[in-house]
Amino acid sequence: MTVEDCMTPNVVTLSPDIQVPEAIRILLQHNITAAPVIDEKGALVGILSETDCLEGTLNGSYFSQDAGLVREYMTTDVISASPRDDIITVYQRFMADKSFRVPVVSEDGQLLGILSPKDLMSAVLEFYERPVESA
Repeated sequence: MTVEDCMTPNVVTLSPDIQVPEAIRILLQHNITAAPVIDEKGALVGILSETDCLEGTLNGSYFSQDAGLVREYMTTDVISASPRDDIITVYQRFMADKSFRVPVVSEDGQLLGILSPKDLMSAVLEFYERPVESA
């Protein structure tokens, strides 16, 4: 089973140039905990999580400033996967790195989808529930 078999293809994304409160609004509206950040060409440039948002708003309120832009608080060292990667390999990396959202990107860096814990749990359940073939 590959990442492409399990990933969520329609992904809510963020622009690096929007304000953190707007990003929070988007995350809450879609009931998600993180979203990939893509540039104007659709290339993955980061990921913004709830924790990143909180840091932005706390820093902004502490210093009596704006919360800042997504680009200032997003994680840029993003663990990603290829659609052809084996799901077990990605699952092991997922657990070791505690990466709760893994963007799926093409060879040229274009965002194709995202792999979440729910996607992985669905794949595991499908594995365990498939019929056993007798020899």
